[in-house]
Amino acid sequence: MESSNIVGNLNLLSEKIFKVLEAEVYEILDKIINITPDILNNEPLKTLFVSNKSNGIIMIANALILFYVLHYIVLQMISIYNGKNIENVYQFIFKIIVIGILVNNSHFICEIILKIFNSLSYGVDIFCKEFVKKDLNFTTLKENIYNIKGIEKSDFLSVLGLIKGMISFGSISMLITLSIRYVTVILLILISPIAILALCSDSTSGFSKMWFKTLLINLSMQIFIKLILIIPITYKDTKSSIYKVIILGSLYLLYKLNSFINNIFSRVSERVRK
Repeated sequence: MESSNIVGNLNLLSEKIFKVLEAEVYEILDKIINITPDILNNEPLKTLFVSNKSNGIIMIANALILFYVLHYIVLQMISIYNGKNIENVYQFIFKIIVIGILVNNSHFICEIILKIFNSLSYGVDIFCKEFVKKDLNFTTLKENIYNIKGIEKSDFLSVLGLIKGMISFGSISMLITLSIRYVTVILLILISPIAILALCSDSTSGFSKMWFKTLLINLSMQIFIKLILIIPITYKDTKSSIYKVIILGSLYLLYKLNSFINNIFSRVSERVRK
């Protein structure tokens, strides 16, 4: 009797989660999957990181540039007495001017990077629209999932019920992952002046590389997500058992996407160093 009550409660919980997914989760996923240049004109960056206006982060970066210049002057004076070779004056001046220009135009640089990845993402959308005649988003995936016969009312302990549970878990995990990604990109854009400034010295250039790599990985996610979504969306026989396998595999791959992209870029970095 108790076991049947537990199963009944699990079935009820599973149905409620599935209804929440239908009503809210997929819609939110579609809103945050694409990070476009419009993010610069929306809150909070609209207030914190304004184009053609001085803001706190850029002012801090400019102050650090001045500090770096004073540090170089001190090193230059000390080198007169100890005879230690330091960076050439003209090379230093050129580097400081270039980095100063980049720091004060970090908003424009971020906008260009966002436009590049948005164009690549849009290209994947066009490809899917032309060949599959469907929109490439989570809403379309949801419609395909709900075409699986009996999935809404399936028993929790059945194979279909387990698949429904995995779909629910995968979708919620994807929402958390993309939410973290969205906030991470906002943070990376916000500290972009400091990241560019770090190129001034070899001892701090590692921070710039890490910033660029992290931004690249997070913006690349929207392209990889859409490439994965193409697989279940283009599959026509939604009633077959193989389609259920494809749905599960696609959701799991989306769940592990962050580590998957990290591995790709790590391999690329290793080959570049060699």
